[in-house]
Amino acid sequence: MNGVARGSVAIVGAVLLLLLVLLLAVGTEERGCAPTAGPVGTSPETNGARAMPMTHGTYTLTSGFGMRWGTQHQGQDFAAAPKTPIYAVADGVVSRVGAASGFGIWVVLDHNIDGETVSSVYGHMFADDVRVEQGQNVHIGQLIAAVGYNGETVPAGPDGAHLHLEIWTGGGRFGGGSAIDPMSWLQSGTDSTSTPGSTGAGPSTKHTPGGSAMEAGMAAGTELPEMPVSIGSEKGLQVDSIRLARTIVQRFPLVRAIGGQREDALPDHPSGRAIDIMIPDPISGNGKALGDQIAEFVLTNSAALRIDYLIWRQTYRAASGESNLMEDRGGVTANHMDHVHVTTLGGGYPDGSPIGSAATNPGTNATSKCGPSAGEADLAPGAVPSELEPWYRRGGTVCPQVSASLLAAQGKQESGYQRGLTSSAGAQGLAQFLPGTAAALASDGRPYVIDADNNGVASVWDDGDAIIGQARYMCDIADHVDTWIAQGKVAAPNGATELYLAGYNAGEGAVLRSGGFPSGSADYEIQTRPYVASILAMAAQMSTTMS
Repeated sequence: MNGVARGSVAIVGAVLLLLLVLLLAVGTEERGCAPTAGPVGTSPETNGARAMPMTHGTYTLTSGFGMRWGTQHQGQDFAAAPKTPIYAVADGVVSRVGAASGFGIWVVLDHNIDGETVSSVYGHMFADDVRVEQGQNVHIGQLIAAVGYNGETVPAGPDGAHLHLEIWTGGGRFGGGSAIDPMSWLQSGTDSTSTPGSTGAGPSTKHTPGGSAMEAGMAAGTELPEMPVSIGSEKGLQVDSIRLARTIVQRFPLVRAIGGQREDALPDHPSGRAIDIMIPDPISGNGKALGDQIAEFVLTNSAALRIDYLIWRQTYRAASGESNLMEDRGGVTANHMDHVHVTTLGGGYPDGSPIGSAATNPGTNATSKCGPSAGEADLAPGAVPSELEPWYRRGGTVCPQVSASLLAAQGKQESGYQRGLTSSAGAQGLAQFLPGTAAALASDGRPYVIDADNNGVASVWDDGDAIIGQARYMCDIADHVDTWIAQGKVAAPNGATELYLAGYNAGEGAVLRSGGFPSGSADYEIQTRPYVASILAMAAQMSTTMS
């Protein structure tokens, strides 16, 4: 069936439907977020076939799914020249076409796969480059649009041209689903019977990511031999860390020990996102050279390996290119002189168990408090000023423990959403950061307040920078508190959330010293306790899930 041709009987219905969609889009754009109405049309059930959205060799994989710049990046970016063709990843129906906040112009396809609605989302196109219409049926490999640089891209303009691809399962983008790693989903389907750009059956093809110095198979996550137990254990590691460890073993046979999941005050190792690549004879010239080679290899292939950052010889280096010399921690191991520490984006546990806090022991039956998408959604419309709502929603994706409603309530308590405030103690901005705290390094090696709005300056006076900084600080506190609870150092009879807030107000050290809610000072009773109680009450009112 031709995907563009439509019978005349459907024209009237399509026009009415388009008017309805436009009305819905206006209502949602006024709130500064993408449309949220339910899908239109129905998608024919597919046989599980999936194809890459672009022809192999025409793109470079850049930012992957996971944490990026302190927030959750919901998709995979395919950098390419403007006008590079984009193809449907599976058979489906066009659920959305039009403007969406941050995306420029987006296209959303709904797919019926094994009775489940799955959405593929394509962003940053220009309207003139879109080749499909609302309600239209499309087939796998069909041309749907071309790469653009519309919306929020870094850098802005043609140099930032890329396709942002998201995959939503469990009901799809508008049916209560959740975003997952697009690359894992694309690689888990059956072989496609259509190659991108074809209009009929063709040779069965599996596409592998391009733009990397790694071999195509390894970049695509082709199964590698398990890491020998004599070198290290894969227990408790997330899939990106497992892939990285196996790759290092294959590429660098001189490496004879790799550390993995373990208890730590910071969340990377306990959550299974980090490995320590131990360097033989690290003080020698050969040892240093080996460490340098490993660090360069990891960063060169950061997109394919889904790297967040690494630390080697006291230097923090982010996949995005940022670097800084860390403080002297007083020892060879503490200063990362004898090992290359690498933190990946994670990717989840191999058995599909939920990703919890730093205190969660992977592989147990523990359940996470909420997922990133749930935290983002947990904010009632109109609960905060409209210009701040997208930032609080984005802040709700930074970690599972801290929801958008909790951040919004805390923001109201801190500043009443008034800009330009400076307290008598010197706390500044919407989130009332002390300058020293704003500049302090978070667990990922970057300051708490970062340039979240991409205006070139990290500032407590900017809405986005302040709110995302607030979320980053709260998430670090939450990880520390959860670890102390698991270690029996802190008790939380009323739940951990009140301790996160108490740590923000009184300092997390006060929580640890008190073994729970801060005590031993009148300030904790007349300031911290009312502060926490007020925020929890407001958060319940702003939430869509809390009772």
